[in-house]
Amino acid sequence: MLEPGCDSSRSALPGYEDWSVPTAAGYSLPAWWRAGANGAAVILLPGNGGSRDTLLPDAEILSSHGYGVLSLSPRACLGLRSTLGLREAADLKSAAALVARQPGVEWIAVLGFSAGGTAAILGALDTPQIRAVIAEGHFRSLEYEIENSRPAPLSTEWQAQRWIELWYRLRSSAWPAQVSPIDTLPGLQPRPVLLVFGEREADNAGAADQLAAAGPSAELWIVPGAGHGGYLQANPREYEARLLGFLESARLP
Repeated sequence: MLEPGCDSSRSALPGYEDWSVPTAAGYSLPAWWRAGANGAAVILLPGNGGSRDTLLPDAEILSSHGYGVLSLSPRACLGLRSTLGLREAADLKSAAALVARQPGVEWIAVLGFSAGGTAAILGALDTPQIRAVIAEGHFRSLEYEIENSRPAPLSTEWQAQRWIELWYRLRSSAWPAQVSPIDTLPGLQPRPVLLVFGEREADNAGAADQLAAAGPSAELWIVPGAGHGGYLQANPREYEARLLGFLESARLP
């Protein structure tokens, strides 16, 4: 879970610049950058085990409509432990600061999937350069993700859950309760937020509760027939329309 590896990434990609994004933690993350034409840029954060190549289909959609895109590999691609969104949120801040310095960039959004969605929400909280958030397929909180089966106290399963929480604490220096999109979302108001979940994951993720937490500037799309991921493949036209429509609306004065 915390050592997921990393999807393979090409060494060169036509139309994109090969970037190394310095972080406050001292390491640099591989990324693809393509400048846009409309003054807006979107940072893309893949899920656990993903790389800068994972969300390139999203990057192509955005780029074809004038958006700049930065597709970022997570810290696990450097052989570091994943923290399922916690430390990755700090890396998002570093990426946003770099994108904000690019010529012509006046507005920044972030799109994250799964653990990347968690990082997008947590990282945007105190990153004012990020003006809108698209979070896809993320858990409501890591604590709930571990404990949601609610076994009898002191049962074998209950004890295993406590050990998992302690194991996460020892490896990340944080308790799972601290990794909580649903508790962070209220702090993003009044920034626009788009929450996306597959039909088969929405209940466990607490999609409706997350929408309520995000406030009146938030939208929720539950993708019919989809599970965890595959939203673009499930309905390409609607996915593109929802993505672009949200960003266009979010950029209005």
